[in-house]
Amino acid sequence: MDPTIPHQADGERFRPNGDGASDTRRVSADGFGGRGFGELFSEFMEQGRRLLRAEMTLARAELRTEAKKASAGAGLLAGGGVVLLLGALTFVAFLVAALATALPVWASALIVAVVLLAVGGAVAWAGLGRLKHIHGPQRTIQTLKEDGQWASRTAHSMKSQMHGHA
Repeated sequence: MDPTIPHQADGERFRPNGDGASDTRRVSADGFGGRGFGELFSEFMEQGRRLLRAEMTLARAELRTEAKKASAGAGLLAGGGVVLLLGALTFVAFLVAALATALPVWASALIVAVVLLAVGGAVAWAGLGRLKHIHGPQRTIQTLKEDGQWASRTAHSMKSQMHGHA
């Protein structure tokens, strides 16, 4: 028995808190507030399960948001690709017309091709820009790190109390 901790007649004791004053919580001789290790471990595991479920819900919400961003960027990229294809086809038509004749038909084909290629390039560039702003579930990763630290501290504290080093 620790002589610095006042004992009660019923075998329980008060633990001093960090500032030297007595805590009002009673702690039994086993160090777990009257609860067994199995009960504490079971509670710890249940809290862990609830925490994991909450983290999974957060991850799903974040991934849904990022998927919406990805689909918008991919749509613009696909649209830009289609316009670029049309521009390339028109450019091919220009080459054919230019070889066939040196008259204004090919000049108009060249103008259309240049405009389509410019528009397609701009749309594709915008799509790539949007795709670059997609991130992983950063809040979930951060809270999982914090949860791991909490679990480690809790397990260490339980182990210390079990061995009487509290």
